[in-house]
Amino acid sequence: MGLLRAAMRVDDLPVVIGKVTDSGMSEDGSVMDFIETVQLAQRDFVSSDSCAEYVTATDALPYLDDGWHYNTGGFIRLGTAFAEAMIKLEQRCGHTE
Repeated sequence: MGLLRAAMRVDDLPVVIGKVTDSGMSEDGSVMDFIETVQLAQRDFVSSDSCAEYVTATDALPYLDDGWHYNTGGFIRLGTAFAEAMIKLEQRCGHTE
C-alpha cells in the first residue's frame, strides 16, 4: 500500500481489505491452498496500519457454483460492509473527499 499511497500523495489514504475466504467447493475441500498465509498477511497489514480496516463479512457470503465468486446477494453485502468500514476510516483518518 505504500506505493499506492505514494502515487496518490496521501500517506494516510484509507484502505479496506476484504478477508479472502475459501468456498471449500473442491474435491479436497480447499480451493485455495495458501489461504491461511494470505489471511495472516491481511491481518498483519491491517494491525500495523491505523488507516486500514479488515472486513470479515466474507466468512458468511454465498458462492456461485464456480466456487470462486460470490453471488449477487453476497456482493451486495460485501459492498455494504466495505462502505461501512470506509466511513469509519474516513472519520479516523480525516479523509472525506
